[in-house]
Amino acid sequence: MRDLVVALAMKDIDFVAPLITADASWALVGEQHLVGGPAILTWISGLPTVSTVVFGSLLTHGRGASVDGVLELSDGTKMGFCHVLRFAGAGKTVKLVGVTSYVINISSGINISSG
Repeated sequence: MRDLVVALAMKDIDFVAPLITADASWALVGEQHLVGGPAILTWISGLPTVSTVVFGSLLTHGRGASVDGVLELSDGTKMGFCHVLRFAGAGKTVKLVGVTSYVINISSGINISSG
């Protein structure tokens, strides 16, 4: 998972391609829903340039996993992210069948708190 996030940050399509199934889906919450390896790889190639990745947590359980953290883009923008991943099965060599990603701009420093 960690290597996947780094590969996304580096737009490393050659690393990502063998990790996803041909009919994988990737939901970008509030943005778009990609279906199929080619659509996902095209999206990756158009991502903004990332200068720094800071990881928060990496969690795995059975066929699911999640990873969150902060991406700093080359222009200084900071984006908080969380990827929820679904695999074809349990194990270290299974492919991704689905991802749901939450990505938000956190550069403004807005804090949300319960009143």
